[in-house]
Amino acid sequence: MKAALVRSGGSFEIIDLPLPPPGPGEVLIKVAYCGICGSDIHLIDTGLLPSDCVIGHEISGWVEACGEGVKGWPRGTPVVILPMDSCYKCRPCQAGHPQICSNGIHRSYGLGVNSGGFSEYMLVKTSMLFRIPEILDLKTAALTEPLAVAIHGINMLGAKGGDLALVLGAGPIGIFSAYALKTRGVSDLYVSEPDGYRAGKAREIGIKAVIDPAENMPGSFIPKQAGRAPDFVVDCAGTESSLNEATSVVAPRGLVVVLGVMIGQAWLMPLLCFAKEVRIFFSFGYHRRDYDEALDLLIKNIVDPRVAISEVLPLKDIGKAFQKLHEPGQMKILIDCQAG
Repeated sequence: MKAALVRSGGSFEIIDLPLPPPGPGEVLIKVAYCGICGSDIHLIDTGLLPSDCVIGHEISGWVEACGEGVKGWPRGTPVVILPMDSCYKCRPCQAGHPQICSNGIHRSYGLGVNSGGFSEYMLVKTSMLFRIPEILDLKTAALTEPLAVAIHGINMLGAKGGDLALVLGAGPIGIFSAYALKTRGVSDLYVSEPDGYRAGKAREIGIKAVIDPAENMPGSFIPKQAGRAPDFVVDCAGTESSLNEATSVVAPRGLVVVLGVMIGQAWLMPLLCFAKEVRIFFSFGYHRRDYDEALDLLIKNIVDPRVAISEVLPLKDIGKAFQKLHEPGQMKILIDCQAG
């Protein structure tokens, strides 16, 4: 099988690897599409990945073969993958938070330890499988994982109709966060995005106002338009200053959820947070119920995949795809893992 290995220095090389046989409790997946996540880019750019690993965790595909003891997953079943096999024994898992499993990094797939989806085939555990209906095409299904990320963060807010919310950043997670807020009845919804292409995508989904921060600062624009500050701010920008912006803009006793990955240091003004009693949550991963909700939104066409997917490229062009995502005017690039 062909797989894209991350070499030292962050370059990719397409190589041939033996087809791995599924062991007990394992399933061999024929990967259809694997999306490129912002965290993939950060891991490569910061040199945190071991060399010669296969990454990729936004995966759709088909069951190819099953190991000993696996039943109910016939060959050809279309699936998406939850790329973590939580232990359900550690303290976080026992408390109902398997997304922060104490053994998570060693039980994750596509983040540098266990091989991921930028390959023609991959091995997973049955606990990671979600069956999808035939009416859901596999390109759209590959959006399940990032959509679940956004849903998990929005579920922390408890947002409802009548609330006012601001999303910082209209990349894929920002767009999906906006969708999730809309499904909860939030119509007073603002998005801040400097990239013209991404701002246009936000307008396509019916945002009340898309703000260009180079022209209008959300902290002054929103109160003028809405008469009050946002109850909630969702930081999907993940920049050095976005957390400070989020806490500055949010209303007193407001809630900030951080979804944007920032591997370096961020800054904020604690005195302002004290004065407003700002609450800050950091959101990581998802529960199985978030996956269920994400699939439901995709199956019902509530989330338009054309807004999120900017391009589909074959596996051989994965290096080109990563380069493109460093440039403006892009959203989600999917890798077609069966296209060579």
